[in-house]
Amino acid sequence: MRHDDIFLAGTGAWHPKTVPVDDAIADGRYTREFQRETGQQRVAVADDPADSQPAMAIRAARTALARSGLSADRFALLLHGVATHNGLAGWNAASYIQDQVLDGHGISYEIHQLSNSAVGAVELAAAHLAAAAPGTAAMITASDRFGEGAWDRWRAAPPVFVFGDGAGAIVLNRGAGFAKVVATVSVADTGLEGMQRGAMPFSPDPQDGYPIGFFDRVMEFSDTLDDGLDEAKRRMADLMHRAGERAFAEAGVAAADVRHVVTPALGREALYEQCLDPLGVGIDRSTWHIARELGHAGCTDQFAALDRLVEDEALEAGDRVLLAGVGGGYNCTLVVLEFTETPEAVRCTP
Repeated sequence: MRHDDIFLAGTGAWHPKTVPVDDAIADGRYTREFQRETGQQRVAVADDPADSQPAMAIRAARTALARSGLSADRFALLLHGVATHNGLAGWNAASYIQDQVLDGHGISYEIHQLSNSAVGAVELAAAHLAAAAPGTAAMITASDRFGEGAWDRWRAAPPVFVFGDGAGAIVLNRGAGFAKVVATVSVADTGLEGMQRGAMPFSPDPQDGYPIGFFDRVMEFSDTLDDGLDEAKRRMADLMHRAGERAFAEAGVAAADVRHVVTPALGREALYEQCLDPLGVGIDRSTWHIARELGHAGCTDQFAALDRLVEDEALEAGDRVLLAGVGGGYNCTLVVLEFTETPEAVRCTP
């Protein structure tokens, strides 16, 4: 989908303290073998009750709002992405964030598309803004926390990634901002949805199957494919490749024109397989250097990495940036940004 006058106008992120992966290896929760495969160095871990999923999202959202310079009454939409538990069962986190950050302006929806919830929401928000009046804004927030009991962050998917905690947010605005949303593309291969289901039966009890073992489910599903895990990997890579071809064509650019590729915080080997090789870009142009210090915080990775690039003053007018989202289901969304001016990292205290 090509866009004409939708702009990125603000970014924000918030993470708890990070802990060294070496500590988890020393006490037997992780292994040096897996660490060599993922390359993970540190992981953001929320161990304070005050660092709930909604609280982290609100901190990131307030930063993005302040940096955008827009008033709350300009917002027509808030989309809140969450890959896992939103903080409280039977409750709408999006409405709470909308009330706390935007004084209730607009309408809000919670997006639950696993790790592609936030990047996928960019396409939804852009389509909404395209039909709105100039000057109308939308906020997208994302927050995930992989709490003990439901998750063992070190063992859920050890050769693929380590789960981290955190939040990110962006503001989109129709007509003005520092980066134009040039194109968005979403594609899916629903024949791979079983990777997150495995052989698990459906249950009325949300705690059945705790702690959640992602990798075990992937292996159970792979056993149903003719070529096993290799087939699943090929299909995931092919989906990203096809999405990349479409996104670059719609944006009128080539992979070589993109300065930064903002990726999910997968481990190094999985990042090559699922994103970098299919897109034809090297790890030096990715946000791997950020991911290896935070871990895979569900659907928050890309907004957090984009915000870090803004804070590190690594972006300037003329840069093209690709946001790459992937999520169980199996689906992926690519967003092509073109920076029309150099963003200022206005320091905010959320």
